[in-house]
Amino acid sequence: MTLKTIKTFIMKKLVLALLVLGCVSISADAQSRGDVFVGGNSNLGITITPDFNLNGNVTADYFIRDGLSIGGNWGLGIGSATSISLAPSVKYFFMGDIFAMVSADVLSIEGGTTTVGLNSLNAGVGFWLALADNVVVTPTLNLSDLTNTLSIGMGISVKL
Repeated sequence: MTLKTIKTFIMKKLVLALLVLGCVSISADAQSRGDVFVGGNSNLGITITPDFNLNGNVTADYFIRDGLSIGGNWGLGIGSATSISLAPSVKYFFMGDIFAMVSADVLSIEGGTTTVGLNSLNAGVGFWLALADNVVVTPTLNLSDLTNTLSIGMGISVKL
């Protein structure tokens, strides 16, 4: 390796480290008590069965303390049948910007049939990536234990 190659390598690593620290410092302030985030998310259903599903949700989160939010999802699903759902949720940030979440679908309208009760219980992990002081992107990996569905999602939220 030449001296120029070593300098270029070190500069790239330094710039990358500064970018990561900048994102972490922005997002560390984004999970404070009293903050409200609204947004949306979507996933392409990667299912154990061969069905294809596309789901979109309007989301809201209220931080009841630093690193802990309660909220809900209002969803629309398009696939083998069109569905509408309502699911309260909880997110807990356990390693800085990495969170675990759980949600319970308690209202479902699918194909003209309305069901009130525990329709699905979902758990997942995600990453809270701040694009600005008030905008975050949240890639997630979710598992529904009642429908055996594994999904990868992407969301975007805005702080009010």
